[in-house]
Amino acid sequence: MDEKTRTAAGIARDLQALNYDEKRLGEIATELAILNDAVRRAADARLVFDDEPAGFKSALERSAK
Repeated sequence: MDEKTRTAAGIARDLQALNYDEKRLGEIATELAILNDAVRRAADARLVFDDEPAGFKSALERSAK
C-alpha cells in the first residue's frame, strides 16, 4: 500500500469511521489526487497569497461553472 493509499485509509477509518478494502482505498486515493490537483490549479490561477480566505470559495465556484 503506497503512502497516498495509507493516508486515504487513515482518513476513512479515523475521521469517517469507514472501512474499505485495499482496492477501493487505492481508487479513492487516485480520485482524491485528481480532485486535489484540480483545486490547486484553480486556486493558483485565481488567488495570490494576500487574498482573503473567502476568495478561495469564490475562486472554486467560478472554476466549477
